[in-house]
Amino acid sequence: MSTATMNSIEREVVVQAQVSRVWKALTDIGEFSHWFGVQAKGKFQPGARVDMVVTYRGKRIEFFVIVEEMQPERRFSWKWHPGGDQSDRPADEPPTLVVFELTPAGKGTKVKVTETGFDKISLVRRARVFEDNSGGWTEQMENLRKYVDAASKS
Repeated sequence: MSTATMNSIEREVVVQAQVSRVWKALTDIGEFSHWFGVQAKGKFQPGARVDMVVTYRGKRIEFFVIVEEMQPERRFSWKWHPGGDQSDRPADEPPTLVVFELTPAGKGTKVKVTETGFDKISLVRRARVFEDNSGGWTEQMENLRKYVDAASKS
């Protein structure tokens, strides 16, 4: 894959639940922590920093997101520094932008996640981080779908 094509990741999933239910799973810190597989501290609200910790392949990874926008039941976005291993990240590297968009889809909700800004990441890190997040968003969208489906049946 050329670096010219490594700027944006987009994934979609249809969740069999109303938009309000999916919105809650995305923006309630406890629900988000569950399906995203992290321990998160804070509250999702515009301008907030939310600190997160995950254990992945036996390694503790700490990271944070800065919430950009919350349009209830429509759009939720944050900026972050992608990639689990941050040891090779330059201190001045710009973050990427993650945007979740919700739209009704029959009796369910279409969730689209887009992450952009990889073109601003150093070439040393870009291919690895892009590949990690590309697979990661596929997995996370499935985690969200399974979580909301299971919660809706309870």
